[in-house]
Parts: sequence; structure tokens; C-alpha cells
Amino acid sequence: MVPTSRSTIATDPQASGRISIIVACSRNRVIGRNGRLPWDIPEDWEYFLEQTREGTLILGRNCYEEMIERTLEGRETVVLSRNPAFQPSLGHLARSMSQALDIANDIGREIWICGGESIYREALGLADRLLLTLVDVEIQGDTFFPPWERYFRNEIARREGRDANYGYTFLVFERN
Repeated sequence: MVPTSRSTIATDPQASGRISIIVACSRNRVIGRNGRLPWDIPEDWEYFLEQTREGTLILGRNCYEEMIERTLEGRETVVLSRNPAFQPSLGHLARSMSQALDIANDIGREIWICGGESIYREALGLADRLLLTLVDVEIQGDTFFPPWERYFRNEIARREGRDANYGYTFLVFERN
């Protein structure tokens, strides 16, 4: 384990085509409640924006609709949706993970898997890295991050954080 500042974890310009998962979850693996994040941690949002800058985000429709309220500037987006009536106002539409990855690879930037639960589940076996913000709380929710330990045991960076409401740990893992 190497203690790391945010800036040294930042996206590598040589990372074109690399697939990274980025997620914040509670100790009991909750990542969402009623279509929203169950917390507001400004440092984690800043970390997300810093890490994914100049990348291509692959995310499900619900995550896209939540994030579109914030900024996706400087990022390409590929939205996965099986809803035939859905068309994202920004970015590309994909109907499967393989189609999303084809689109993202054509763009030629680092690929960031950004949720939700089924997207994460499908991507765990494909990703090269996992950037996990582990929020030190047990919380109620209806969306969960799947078990990652089988795929990612090689911890390469760790940094602790805290705000007025939560303690959390920024972790970076490489594929086993």
C-alpha cells in the first residue's frame, strides 16, 4: 500500500482504452437510494470529476439522469439503456455493454464505468482498475455495489478523508 494524494492517482495520458470502475459505496455496499446517492460528500464528487476528466464515462440511464444535473463537461458519455424511447441529450446511446465499449474504444480515451448496479456487475470482470471510495457507514439503500474482492485484491493507493458527516477512504485497486 502506497499512501497517495489525489493528484498522483489522476488519469494517466497513456491510459487510452484502459477500463476503470469508479464508485463510492458504504460498508454494506449501498450505492443508491431512490435513484440518488444516499450522501453528499463534496470531496468525493471533486475526486470523481478529477479522475474522470478527459475520459469516457459509461453509465446507466439513472446515473446519467442524476449526473446531468451536475457537470459532465470535458467527458464523453455513453449511456446504456434498454428503453427504446430514451435518447440522451448529451453523449452516445448503447443498448449493451459490448456496444458501449465499442463506442468508448472508438473515442480513444480512458473508459470509466460509473454505475449503476447492473453496469458495475457486468463490468467487474472486464475492468483493469477499481477506484473505490469506501464510506464508513452502514446505510439503507436499494442499489448495491457487487462484491469486488475476487477481481481486485491488489491495493495500490489509499487515502483517508472526513467531512462533517462521514469518514471515508479513497482506495485504488488493480486487477489481480
